[in-house]
Amino acid sequence: MKLSIQNKNLIQRFFANKPVKRAYVFGSVARNEATSDSDLDILVELDHSFPIGMKFFSYQIELEELLKTRVELVSDEGISQYIKPFVDQDKILIYERQSAR
Repeated sequence: MKLSIQNKNLIQRFFANKPVKRAYVFGSVARNEATSDSDLDILVELDHSFPIGMKFFSYQIELEELLKTRVELVSDEGISQYIKPFVDQDKILIYERQSAR
């Protein structure tokens, strides 16, 4: 199962007003191996020039409600060095903040 265009658009709109530079899907969805029981793994690069605080933890819940599926949201800084190579191998860019011109 792949990430639907509709869900990709929802994710892009969600992150557009959040302190997120980039977002990637990884795991079974990125490998096109997801089943109806799979969660959606999302890796984000945070923009620390904006205050984040505890808000990051609410993003996962908000995304789950928006997408109507389980979401595993991780930041690039919080991912284990042992898992990172596998995530990097799978990850697919789904959102990138447009720079101010």
